[in-house]
Formats: sequence, C-alpha cells, structure tokens
Amino acid sequence: MSKSSILTRGLLLIAAVSFLMACSDNNSTGPDDDNTTNAVEISGDITENTTWMADEDYLLIGQTFVKDGATLTIEAGTTIKSKSDDGNGLAPALVIERGAKIIADGTADNPITFTSDLPEEDLPQRGTWGGLIILGNAPINADGGESFVEGLVGVPYGGDDPNDDSGVLRYVRVWYGGRSIGQDNEINGITFAGVGNGTTVEHCEVAYNLDDGFEFFGGTVNVKYMSVVYVADDAFDTDQGYQGKGQYLFAIQGQEACGRGFEMDNDGTNMDKTPRSMPQFHNVTLIGPGGGSPDGDGSDQMIRLREGTAGDFRNMIIAEGNGVGLRISDDPTQALIGNELNFSEHNIIYGCPDGLFHSDNADDSLSVLEVDPQFRNIGSTREGTPGLDPRPASGSPALSNAESLPNDGFFDTDPGFKGAFGSELWIDGWSILTQ
Repeated sequence: MSKSSILTRGLLLIAAVSFLMACSDNNSTGPDDDNTTNAVEISGDITENTTWMADEDYLLIGQTFVKDGATLTIEAGTTIKSKSDDGNGLAPALVIERGAKIIADGTADNPITFTSDLPEEDLPQRGTWGGLIILGNAPINADGGESFVEGLVGVPYGGDDPNDDSGVLRYVRVWYGGRSIGQDNEINGITFAGVGNGTTVEHCEVAYNLDDGFEFFGGTVNVKYMSVVYVADDAFDTDQGYQGKGQYLFAIQGQEACGRGFEMDNDGTNMDKTPRSMPQFHNVTLIGPGGGSPDGDGSDQMIRLREGTAGDFRNMIIAEGNGVGLRISDDPTQALIGNELNFSEHNIIYGCPDGLFHSDNADDSLSVLEVDPQFRNIGSTREGTPGLDPRPASGSPALSNAESLPNDGFFDTDPGFKGAFGSELWIDGWSILTQ
C-alpha cells in the first residue's frame, strides 16, 4: 500500500473516531435525549442584569430568583423549558422579586414560551413544572401592607407604590405548569403579587395549568389581551385589594378539569378591609365546559364574587357553564351591588343550566341579557375541537349595543362589541389553540 493511501485511511479513521466521540458526548450530556440536551441550565439567584437569547436553549432545573436591582431580559422567540422536579420534590419556577424587573417583550410571530421539557408526544399535561411569579411594591390589603408569597419562605410582596414597575410581559405563553413549589402548594400559571400599574402586560396566555391561570394578589397592574385555556382551577382570580383593569380577557374551560372563570375576593376575615378589591374587567368572554363532569372546585359556577369584593364588569359574555352563571356571596358583597359593584345589565349570560344567578344573590337588583352569543365554533367537547373560533358570528347580539368604557387612557373606550373578540381573532398564530 502506498504512503498516500495509508495517510488517507488514517485521516478517515481519525475523522470517524472524532464523529463517534462527538455523538457520544451529545447523547451523554444534559437531562434528556431532546433539544434540551445542550441547554443552559438555570437555578438559584440572578443578581445582575441578564439576557436570555432566542438562539439558545434554556432549562429551569430549580427555583430561580431575579433579585432586587437586577433585570432579566428575554428576547422575542425564546423558549424556556423546565424540569418537573428540582431534585428535592418541588417544581422549578421563575420568581421576579420586589425591585427586580423582567423584560419579556415577544411578538405574535415570535412569542416567548415557558413550557415543560417533556417530549411533545407526552403533552398536553397539567402540573409538569411550576410557573412564573412576579412580586411588586404596589398596595395590598394584608396587615402591615405586605405579605409573603405562597410556597416560598421569606419572599415578600406589597408596598405603597401603585405605579411600581416590574417590567414588560408581551406575547408570553406559560404552558403545562402548576406543580407544587412548596408544601401542598400548587401555583398559578402567572402570579401577580403586589404588582404595580407601571408594569406592561399584554397578549399573555396560560394553558393547561394545574391551578389558576392568572392570579392577582392585590396590586394595581393592568392587563390586555389575556387568554386562559383548559386550566384545572379558576381562569382569573383576584383578592387582597386588587385594583387593576383588564380588557379583552378570554377563557375557555375543559370538560376534563376546570374551576371558575372568575373567582374574586377581598378578604375572608374582614370583608370591608381596605384597599378593597375593585377589578375593572371589560370585554370578557368566558366559555364554560358545556358538559362533561370536570374535576375542580367551582366548576358549577362561571363567576363567583365574594368576601367583600367590589368591581365593574361590562361588555361580558358568559356562556355554556355547567351550573350557574353568576354567584354573588356574602352580605357585605351583596350590599355593594349598584354602588361599588356593577355587573352591567347589558352583559350576556347564556347556556348555564342552573340559571343566571345563584339563589343567595340579591336577584331583584341584577339583570342581564339571556341571548345566544352565536360563537363561530366552540365545539361540543371543548378539548381538541378543530378550528376553535370564539368570535361571534355575523348577526350575533354581541356585535351591537356594546357599552362605552371609561376614557382613562387605558381602555379602548368604544370597542363596538361585547366579549373579548370582534372581527379580529387576536389569539391567532400564537395561542395554543391555533398551533
């Protein structure tokens, strides 16, 4: 054999060995044989300004805390996957502490996604990781003006700044979360605790969470274009003196598991505690399971207002519940009807077999429209409905006689329709429902 042939064969042998070693390395590093193999693993404290980039893979392996003074920036199009366990029996979660910021500014074409690291064929599942928790310095009605977030030890929220700024969430998706991050403490998809109205929150979605979709513990944060899909508990939950605003809010409940569309409280031990919860939520579509026997507390009530909450609710569609449309509980809550608690007579409640209102309401003070909103396509079995489209069809009563809203710089004052959708399907392309 010639020297050149020997050299050529030697080079080929070296290349082959190098290739096999590279394959071996790729298959042996990282937690799973998937695209998290070479991911940047995240856990512990973030104490300085940090950017997560769209061309990197990220894996939450433990509870992660963005500390006071630090800003976490997440580029549009970034995906953050999470393990289900931190090695100590609890789920990883991302926590933005008081004084810290998150700048997660996605787009419809390049949303930011928090999700499970399980293979796609094993999804959807609820409770496969923790969730996103944002803590701020805005007022809450807890004694002393602050409280500690559930499931974590010594992590406070609440303060005296209603304009507090925790950053930006825009086109952010949180899927398959809700697993326990503390003792017997399943968490919400996104928790806003004492978050102020200097924070921007638009086009966000929680899907298949084991606990609530969005929960607001006090604070003043305002939200627009929010979607909750098939969570196992309440879609929107407010308490502890929450005084924020919301417009274009959508939730659809599944027949396997669900809670209430709205569960809204003030304080269970002192229902007149101040600041009193006063959500202003307008242009809302809540679609119930419309059948089945879903697991979950409260699946027989689409909306529950209680424990002294006030509120203003206009241009709403509540449809296809498994029980009652609206229940207002407790004497202090009912005493607010027509004053600090306005549930507009122009709202639509339809298809709730146990009636519009629960028997403990002041029924003679409440009236709504009981008309078919004529959705384009919500299916009869919910989960898995192809082409699901919650917009009202042409000729729907939801497309006329919409109420004007406060001209306060936040609300679109003349939306021209009731519910979360008019002609535009604003979840198209980035929601889990339209993937």
